[in-house]
Amino acid sequence: MSDHQKRSRFTRFAIGALGVVLATTLTGLVTAPAASADTRQVQWDLAGLGYLAFGDVDGADGPQTAGAVEAFQTDRCLSMVDGDAGPETNGELSAQVTRVQTAAGADQDGMYGPGTEAAVKTWQGSHGLTQNGQADAATMTAMGIDRIKQPCSRPSPDEMIAQILQIAKQEAANTAHNREIGGYNCNFYSTALGVGSSGCSNGWRSEAWCADFVKWDWKQAGANVSGINGLASSLKDYGVSHHTWHTSGPKPGDAVYFTYGHVGIVVSSTATNVTYISGNTYNPATGNDDGLLQKTISRSNTDIGGYSSPLPR
Repeated sequence: MSDHQKRSRFTRFAIGALGVVLATTLTGLVTAPAASADTRQVQWDLAGLGYLAFGDVDGADGPQTAGAVEAFQTDRCLSMVDGDAGPETNGELSAQVTRVQTAAGADQDGMYGPGTEAAVKTWQGSHGLTQNGQADAATMTAMGIDRIKQPCSRPSPDEMIAQILQIAKQEAANTAHNREIGGYNCNFYSTALGVGSSGCSNGWRSEAWCADFVKWDWKQAGANVSGINGLASSLKDYGVSHHTWHTSGPKPGDAVYFTYGHVGIVVSSTATNVTYISGNTYNPATGNDDGLLQKTISRSNTDIGGYSSPLPR
């Protein structure tokens, strides 16, 4: 959000489109959220690999599916652990399913479904395993398939912090990204995350973007960004849920949370001041809350609610 408390609107990236369908009932026409075929296949793959139950395959994206995606991303040491089934995640899901299909003697199309479930049940039965149709940890071990990718190359905490700071400083100096272009709240970072609303004249997306900048930067640097959305308060929630929230001693790379609904990335601090970079912030050059700028304020500023430290993914 901006320094002047812009309201944030967050649209979570979904695995496939969500829409509205018309259903005919005895009493007339009603509307309901549409199930997504893409989401359904992702759920089938996750259930087939033991990250969801088969009963969870409903085509509707939600927290349970996002949590399963994140668990799979973690196990496979993917570059993004964010609960979003993007191209990298879908590719790895297909690869794992194909490995299971090869071992079970099913059609190798990379998509878990009833045929693969049946083949896995048969294979489990012939190998003395519980016939649940899921290539769970025990089944994959018996099949000789690595469920958890090792070694997993992840940034060290120091490497991650160094990257966060480098990216933040580069972006603050990047005139192609460090301001709104194309209309109100139209910005690069919400666009890169696939959130916000359309309508910007340059094709970017629009929403209050201070939290989107922090999430984008942390994500690029290899941080775990699970639970962070377009609300500045989600950065405080992140710190609380990951046990990194603190109200004193700001450290480089931290998210500094302001109680009026704003957030930035701590660059440095002294005994008396804290320097941070934040987006959707007041820009003296325009008189609007439209810039990505570095600022220094007193650590005793009562608007500072506290700090959340990032964790490596």
